[in-house]
Amino acid sequence: METFAVIGASSGTGREIVRLLASRGQQVRAIARRPVEASQFVAPYSADVTDAKAIAKALDGEFTAIFFTVDIHKRFASKEEVRSLMFDGFMHTIRAAKRQRVPPRIVLLSVIGPDKPSWVWHLLNLFKRGMKQNVVDREAALLQSGLPYVIARAARLVDPADPMRATAITPATHSLDMKRTIARSDLALALVNAAQAAPACSTWDMFYDDVATLPDWATT
Repeated sequence: METFAVIGASSGTGREIVRLLASRGQQVRAIARRPVEASQFVAPYSADVTDAKAIAKALDGEFTAIFFTVDIHKRFASKEEVRSLMFDGFMHTIRAAKRQRVPPRIVLLSVIGPDKPSWVWHLLNLFKRGMKQNVVDREAALLQSGLPYVIARAARLVDPADPMRATAITPATHSLDMKRTIARSDLALALVNAAQAAPACSTWDMFYDDVATLPDWATT
């Protein structure tokens, strides 16, 4: 049976991933500072992503895929706080994953267009100092890690899901703007499908559109 780990499992997209996996009867280790409720398929684990030893213990075992969905919610956090959570925490995850006998697939929740100019990045960097550079550095570290991976560059996250919009999963060519959005629940579905079926070492943009644009792996 496949087993998954979700880091950042107590809120947002991470929580939606846990719910989806559990609803499918798949085992998931839900890792967060404030652990979620245990269930038949959910094993909660309390760990702070900034603590390398804690994350290593939390990821002790064999996993098909590890989802890293951590974000910093504190406004006007210092550059050091943002770096510690977003980049250092991800590096702790990579190092722990590389110790496993069979390397798991790393599914990194990222942001559309870190390699393209956008006024939105200036706004995000105001609230979360150094955010763009951390997004860029995380992706680069994953590419260099030697681990199998999928990078999911998401549009602006919203709730609830919009039944009138379709999910688009495209090559990573878009710039970040405020118009493109995607609901966390629909993003979670795309991430879980990517963990199981997307080509290894691939990067995708994920957002709502008027018409679904999906690669073959997301339609089977």
